[in-house]
Amino acid sequence: MTQTRVHVIAAARFLVKMPARSGQSSNARNETSCLARMVFALVAAVGCGALSTAGAEDTPQQAARQQENLQAWKANGLPLMQAFCVDCHNADNAEAGLDLTPYETLSDLTAAEIRRVTEMVQFGAMPPVDAEQLEIEDRKQLVQALESTLYSASCDLTPKAGKVTVRRLNRSEYNNTVRDLFGLDLRPAETFPSDEVGAGFDNNGDVLSLSPMLVEKYMTAAEEVSQKVIIDPRELPRLDLSVAPDRIPVFGDYKIGSFNGRFLTGEAFAFFDVDAPYAGRYTFSVRGGASEDSQDPVRVAICNADGKVIGVDSLKYFGGGGGSDSMREDVQLEKGKQRLLLIPVFDERELKVNETVLDIAKSLDAKRASEILKAMETPQKPSGRFDRGEFPFMFRSFQVNGPHSFPTEAYPPRQFALVRRVPPRRGSSYRDVAKVSAENLKPVMRFMFRGPVSDDEVMPYAQLVEAMTKRGESYHRSMQIALSALMVSPRFLFRVETAENDVQPDEAGDLPLTQHQLASRLSYFLWSSTPDENLLNRARDGKLSGDEVTRQVARMITDAKADSLGADFAAQWLGLRNLETHEADAAKFPEFSGPLKQAMNQETQRLFLHLLRENRPLSELLSADYTFVNPVLAKFYGIEKQLQGDSEFVKVSLTDTPRRGLLSHASVLTVTSMPTRTSPVLRGKWILESVLGIKAPEPPAGVPELEESKTAGENATLREQLELHRESSTCASCHKVMDQLGFGLDDFDAIGRYRTKDQSQPIDASGALPDGRAFNGGAELSRVLSQTEGEALARTMIKHMLTFAIGRELTPDDRCEVDAMVEATRDGGFKVADIVQAVVASRPFQFQSTDLP
Repeated sequence: MTQTRVHVIAAARFLVKMPARSGQSSNARNETSCLARMVFALVAAVGCGALSTAGAEDTPQQAARQQENLQAWKANGLPLMQAFCVDCHNADNAEAGLDLTPYETLSDLTAAEIRRVTEMVQFGAMPPVDAEQLEIEDRKQLVQALESTLYSASCDLTPKAGKVTVRRLNRSEYNNTVRDLFGLDLRPAETFPSDEVGAGFDNNGDVLSLSPMLVEKYMTAAEEVSQKVIIDPRELPRLDLSVAPDRIPVFGDYKIGSFNGRFLTGEAFAFFDVDAPYAGRYTFSVRGGASEDSQDPVRVAICNADGKVIGVDSLKYFGGGGGSDSMREDVQLEKGKQRLLLIPVFDERELKVNETVLDIAKSLDAKRASEILKAMETPQKPSGRFDRGEFPFMFRSFQVNGPHSFPTEAYPPRQFALVRRVPPRRGSSYRDVAKVSAENLKPVMRFMFRGPVSDDEVMPYAQLVEAMTKRGESYHRSMQIALSALMVSPRFLFRVETAENDVQPDEAGDLPLTQHQLASRLSYFLWSSTPDENLLNRARDGKLSGDEVTRQVARMITDAKADSLGADFAAQWLGLRNLETHEADAAKFPEFSGPLKQAMNQETQRLFLHLLRENRPLSELLSADYTFVNPVLAKFYGIEKQLQGDSEFVKVSLTDTPRRGLLSHASVLTVTSMPTRTSPVLRGKWILESVLGIKAPEPPAGVPELEESKTAGENATLREQLELHRESSTCASCHKVMDQLGFGLDDFDAIGRYRTKDQSQPIDASGALPDGRAFNGGAELSRVLSQTEGEALARTMIKHMLTFAIGRELTPDDRCEVDAMVEATRDGGFKVADIVQAVVASRPFQFQSTDLP
C-alpha cells in the first residue's frame, strides 16, 4: 500500500471518528459522518497507488549496443577525463569522495553519478581554477560523451513513457476546477495547506500528500461551495416591509388621529425608503382612505423619487375610529435603495403608469427628508379635535412585499444546470425524488468526474438526496448535500489514469491514455482546470487524436483559462512565486509595495503568454524590446508617458530604455537579490539554471557567507568584495561562472531599478560567458544569450514544460523525448506554441507505462 493511499484512508478514518464541531446541528453531524464514510469507502475502492514500471533483463541487442557505447566513450570522453580529472579523483586520491576510475569500463555507475559529473563539467566548476583547464571545444566534447553514455542506450530502443502517480488536484487546480464547473471564482483552496513541490512544480504526484487536515479542509470546502452554487429559493432575500402609522413620514401639514392615523392636507404626501433586493414586481398594500364619508374615493399615486407614477388605485372613506379602506397594487421596482412616495390626488387629471410625473414630488429634497425623519425620533401624541375637511385624507399603514418571482441573476450562474428539475410535491412530501435527482446529477457528474458515469454510479447520490428530503430537508438543500458528497469523491479530487481492460501494451510496454484521460491531461496542462464540454464531447466520440488534438491545443491556448500557463507554469519555472514572500529593506526601497510586486509578476507572465499566443520564438523572451506594464510598473520604470490614462496592462516599447527581455524584468531582478543589495551569485545561478539549463552545485560545507568573510574595504563595491571571496580555491570554481553572469545585471538594483552607481562608485556590469564571450550590461547580456543560446533555452523550457505537463520528474528515458522535441521545433525557431504542441504530441504525454509483461 502506497503512502498516498495510507494518508487518504487514515484521514477518512479520522473523519469518521471526528467529534462534532461546536454549534453543529444533529442533521449536520449526520451529514458530515455520512460524507466521511463515503470518502473512506470510495478511497479504499479506488486504491490511490503510486505505480512504477518493473525493470526487465537486458536483451542481446541491448548488450551489443552497450558495448558500442563503451567503445565510443573510450574514444571521445575517457581520454579527456583521464587528462583533466583522474589525477585528483582516483582510488588513491578521491577528492570530495569522488573516484572516477569506474569510468574506464562504465561499470558500477548509477545514472545519478554520471549525471552529477556531467553537470559539474558542463557548469564549468571542474576542473578547478588552479588546475589545467579544458578548452571550450574539449569541454563540449566531454559533456557530449558523458550525455551519450547516459542516454543513448535508452534512445536507441523505444523509450518508455513512464508512469505518473495517482495525484490529487493541487490548490490552483482545485480553485480553477470549482470556478469552471460552477461559474463562480470562489477560491476555496486558499485555506488549504500549501502544496508540496517536486521537480520544481506543485503538481507532482510523487510529493502531493493527503493529510487529515487537508481532508477536513476538503469537507469544509465542499459544504461551503455547495451552498454557494445552489441556492434554496426560500433563502433568497425578500423585501417584507410593514410601516405602522407612527412610523409614516409625511411631507407637509398633517394631524394625528386618535388611533394614530395620519390625516394629511391636500398638499401633503407620505414617503418611505426601501431596499429592493432584486428588480421585479412588488405588492404595495395601503390602508387608509378619505377623511369624511361625504367624500368621493381618493386616488393614491405610488411614485418614485422623481414623481413618476409607478402605480395607482383609490381609497374610499376610512370608516371612522380605527377603521380603514385598503388597496393592493403590484408595481415594478428597480434593484437597490430607493425612495417611494404615496401621493393622494384630489383632482381629475389623468394618471398614466410610467408616464405621468407629479411635480409636487420635487418639493421633497434630501435635506427636508432628513429633517422629517429626524423629527420622527421624538414620539408624537394624537392631535385632538381638528377639522377633517382641512385634512381630507388619512394613511393608516402600508406594506411592501416581494419580489413575486426571482430573476435569473438572483441565482448562482449554474443553478439551473445543477437543478434542472424539482420533483413534484404532494402536501409536504416530495415524489419521485431519486428519479428526478438522477436526471439532475448525471450531467453534473460527467463534468465533475471528467468522464462518463453510469446509472449505477449516479444512483447512490440520487438516493442521498431522497434520504435528506425524507428527513425534512428541502429539495435544494438535499441537492447541496449530494453536491458536497460529489466534491469529496476520489473521482473528483484525484486524477486516476487506469488502463482499459481490453487494450494491450505496445512493444515498449506502454498503453495509450484513454480519450478522457487525454482530455484531462490537456486541460490540466493548459488550463490547470477541468475539461470543458468541447473536450469531453470529442473524448466521448473517440475523436481526440491526431490533427484533432492539435486543433484542440490551438483552441485552448487562445482561451483566457490558458493564463494559468503563466501563473502556474512560467511562474514556477522562473521562480516568480518567490516574489510574493520576498522582503526588501523598507528604508532603502520604500516604493517596494504589494501592488508593485503584483505588477512585476504580471509583467513576466504576460510576456510569456504573449509569446505563446502569438507563437513567437522563445528567444524573444530574452531579446524583447517591448514589455507589458500598468501605471504602477510604468512609473517604477520611468516610462509612464507611454500610457494613456489609467489603463490596465498594455504593451509598451523599451527601445529607448536600457531594458531588454526577461533579464531586465523587475520580477527576476528582485527574486535574485538580497533584501538590502543585489546578488550577482543568485542572478548568475538563476541564468545558468533557468535559462541555460545548467544545474549549479551546492556550496561546500563550511564556506562562509559573503558578509562573514573578510572585506575589501569600507567603500568597496560588491564586485570587489566578491573578487576577494573568490580568492579561495574552494569558492573560485563555481563563482567564476556564476558571478560573471550575475555581474552583467549589476546595472539594476535589488528591486530592479536601473542604476549607474553603487555606493558612489561607477557600476561595472561587464562579464563573460563560460566560453569566454564578453558583454557589458544587462541589455548586451540578453542580446548575446538570445542570439547564441536559443537552443539551450528551448531545451530548458521543454524539460520544465514536460515535467509540468505530466506531473512527474523526468527520467533518462525522457531525455530522448526532449531531444526529439528540440529537433521538431528547431526549424521553426523554437516557437513557444510549437513547443507546447510538441509536448502534447510526445510519448510521455499521450502514453503510460504498465507493469504488464
